[in-house]
Amino acid sequence: MTKSSTNNMKSESACPPPAVRLPSLLPKILAVAVLVLAALAAAAFFMLQRQIKEAPAFAVLNLNKVVQVNETILASKGLKPEELAVEAKIFARRMKTEIENLQKECNCSLLVSSAVISPTKLPDYTEPLLQKLGFTTDKIAKAEILVAERMKALQSDFSKAFK
Repeated sequence: MTKSSTNNMKSESACPPPAVRLPSLLPKILAVAVLVLAALAAAAFFMLQRQIKEAPAFAVLNLNKVVQVNETILASKGLKPEELAVEAKIFARRMKTEIENLQKECNCSLLVSSAVISPTKLPDYTEPLLQKLGFTTDKIAKAEILVAERMKALQSDFSKAFK
């Protein structure tokens, strides 16, 4: 062997063997990013589903009926105008409190039934509100009878006055 061929062999063996080429980091970073985004999307989806399930439902109240029942009860008591004003204020506060309690219990938004136009029948919480206010079916019926009797007596007195 010649000196130059020996030199070539030495220079070839002096060079390190070619390194194994590692795959680029970009695909790995992209894969991790996709996994993170998928996990975030799944978490967002489940949170949205939970919010939808926990969103308050709607129900209705027939406030006209509740007020009419209260008026009937008050009329059956034969109170003076000053006493009626006091009772009306007390009733308004009690009704507001009981409506708030009812909303907490049913976890729903209560709407005035006369203002609702919906093809879906919404739950009606009028009777539970009447019960909470102490207006039982018996109490209402007795008050209606008393008011009817008083009205008859007034009509009779009125008729006698014009004879």
